[in-house]
Amino acid sequence: MFKYLLAKNEDIPHGASAVYWGFSAIVWFVIGTGLGSFNAAKLAFPDFVTGYEFLSFGHMRQVHVHAVIFGWISMAFGMAMMYITPALGNTRLWSEKLGLWNAFLWNVGLSLGLTVLWAGMTSGREYSDFPWFIDLYIICFMVVPLGVNVWMTIINRRTQGIYTTNWFFAAATFMLAIVFTVGNLPEFFHLTGLTEAYLTWWFAHNVLGLWITPVAAAIAYYTIPKVTGNPLYSHRIGHLHFWSVVVFYSTPAAHHLMSAPLPEWLKSFASVEGVLILVPAIAFVSNILLTMQGKWNMFVENIEVRFTVTGCLMAIPLNMQGGFQQTRAINWYIHGTGWIVAHAHLALLGFSTFLEAAAVYLGLQSMMRRKLYSLTLANIHFWLLLIGFTTYWVSMTIAGLIQGAGKIYEVPYIDVVIAEHPYMIARWIGGTLVFVGNCFWLYNMWMTAREGTEVPQGRMPHELAYER
Repeated sequence: MFKYLLAKNEDIPHGASAVYWGFSAIVWFVIGTGLGSFNAAKLAFPDFVTGYEFLSFGHMRQVHVHAVIFGWISMAFGMAMMYITPALGNTRLWSEKLGLWNAFLWNVGLSLGLTVLWAGMTSGREYSDFPWFIDLYIICFMVVPLGVNVWMTIINRRTQGIYTTNWFFAAATFMLAIVFTVGNLPEFFHLTGLTEAYLTWWFAHNVLGLWITPVAAAIAYYTIPKVTGNPLYSHRIGHLHFWSVVVFYSTPAAHHLMSAPLPEWLKSFASVEGVLILVPAIAFVSNILLTMQGKWNMFVENIEVRFTVTGCLMAIPLNMQGGFQQTRAINWYIHGTGWIVAHAHLALLGFSTFLEAAAVYLGLQSMMRRKLYSLTLANIHFWLLLIGFTTYWVSMTIAGLIQGAGKIYEVPYIDVVIAEHPYMIARWIGGTLVFVGNCFWLYNMWMTAREGTEVPQGRMPHELAYER
């Protein structure tokens, strides 16, 4: 890939940037989940690796979080945009060279950012931990170039309309630039107090609501029709999904601060809008499941469909939790407990990751024109990811309820720690299974690139999955 960085745009093969983004995403996923497994071991076994400040939980926790969000998830999104956007516009990517440089600078910037975080240089604001100069780098050299390539590819499309997926891609890249700029204003202008707190959680909420959630859903709108051969059940429902995300998901960040001295009307407004998140959620899930009509056998037979439908089904508990846990009646009990950690992982490691994994499987095979090296390894990856994630989610949900009860009934803190200890061990086991599964995945895709059977013209890689 590096040899194409200085090549002319017309000399770069179609799909080269998507392959670069895709392999980068998998490598970051291995790193991010490896760090997560290490951190979980420190919570399950407090004497595990002590005496080194740079390996303390406080140093490594945010490195794990940002490696997953901006390494795995965001680079998988970049990969999907590099090959899906032109495919839906019946054209080529506006600039393969920009796509390659964008991926290269993304890797450089993220490596630099994680290094300074690991060294202890942080803004101190959760989820927007990067110091201000890393934030500026991300906006200028990571987010804006990605958006320019997506927007210009859509403008130069050879189709009359714009498919639902590209609506989401174009809007989400624009909104990410806005979220990153506004959400980090406390860094740029030294805002403090309640303003800083609100903008911190406005940023954290909207990175999920206006970047991760809509782009993951947009991928499913492409993957299911493409692999099954069924047309999308309803474009109107897709548009309802799009506009309801913009209206309902962009404002309710105040529900993260229900006990803060914010105006009461703002917290009530946030709670109501939070429940209305169920509108885009129901639209998305129903549209994808109805598109599967007559092709449910592919849920068993096809790895991309299995990943996508599983991620889609996870959107149901995700949005039911998200819609109601921010109401005052429930928030007072679970706020500040492991329940929230479980919910965040349901969004990032459950719903979102399964949809992105399908896109990376499909995209790498399609762009490299190589049949998957081992379907068995892909199935092992799926089941390790599913079992590992489920173990993590269930154990942390139970631990969160124990912590909530301890908080409400004023149980001594050490008794709560003892009661939740088995679930901390289960958390570590689940996270480790995910990490091991990702190692299998990296090997499988590396061998696909090196030794995968070439896919003949006119065929799709998934059509050859069961052919020897």
